[in-house]
Amino acid sequence: MRYLILGSGPAGIAASKAIRKAERDAGIVITTEEKFTQPYLRPLLSDFIAGDITLAALADPQGEDLASNGIEVRKGKSARKVDADGRRVFFDDGTEEAYDFLLVATGGKPVLPVPLDRNPKAVIPFDSLSDAKRIRERSARPGPIVVYGPGYVGIEACRALARLGRKVVWIKPDLPRFGYPFSGEFEASVLDQVRSRGVRIQEGDDIASIREIDDGAFEVRDLSGQEIRCSMIVAATERLPAVAFLKGSGVKVGTGVVVDDRLRTSAPYIYAAGDCAELYDEKTDEVRINFGWRSAIKQGQLAGENMAGGGNLYIRNREDYFWLLFGSSLLDRTK
Repeated sequence: MRYLILGSGPAGIAASKAIRKAERDAGIVITTEEKFTQPYLRPLLSDFIAGDITLAALADPQGEDLASNGIEVRKGKSARKVDADGRRVFFDDGTEEAYDFLLVATGGKPVLPVPLDRNPKAVIPFDSLSDAKRIRERSARPGPIVVYGPGYVGIEACRALARLGRKVVWIKPDLPRFGYPFSGEFEASVLDQVRSRGVRIQEGDDIASIREIDDGAFEVRDLSGQEIRCSMIVAATERLPAVAFLKGSGVKVGTGVVVDDRLRTSAPYIYAAGDCAELYDEKTDEVRINFGWRSAIKQGQLAGENMAGGGNLYIRNREDYFWLLFGSSLLDRTK
């Protein structure tokens, strides 16, 4: 059997190892957009920016023995299209890969509002190791730094930059589309801790416009018309499942890839796990998308086992999730 895994994060790695344990002779290929030599621990990117850990310390121990287990990792490959009938995946670099079973573990990508998306020179997303390197390098420039976005990622960006002794202004918009991991007294306590680090928080605010003043300096205008001069804007926005390449494949997509209790998609021989997988809970009428390292590993391992012939059910635990989607039903959203 030939197994193709899209994504080298915790879900993809866990799945590859589960497959290898079940099938010693299987062909296993992981493709990833990343161009670095080894999978890394994304939750530690803020510590890397702050200078608390080295680049070497970011390496994911799970990925150290992939080669010795006969698991091939192909870097710099972004999926463009899936042909479910022909069991092939086409990539942006013009190559293609065949599979007997496919796992979609592409995770999520930050979504930038229009003013930020139109100003790539000023804005750096807080998402990948490449982004973290750019943020760390740019933070050496003089001037305040603006962090934009609600929730946990914004907190981590503020913490890292404050650790560097930089003046930070956090423009924190209203609640994101997919809920909020903090609320009530807990949220107030966390925000007080952020303020204690010298971060100025503009709650319920947003960015109306961005303009370049001179080389390396930018002016941010907020909703009240206040102007903030800064050296960069760190976009710590919410991440949505990276599933655009599945359009036309026959794989049902809502916000993420719709999967059943065995992490199977609507297309034969295709599974999904991690931050891009969307599970519907009939008991509570809730739709959940994973947004946590622990749950991604758990889903990836189960998906790998089931792709290799297992039939185990995914047991949902509420604490595994940060994203809880309320509102319209799954069927309404996936028509």
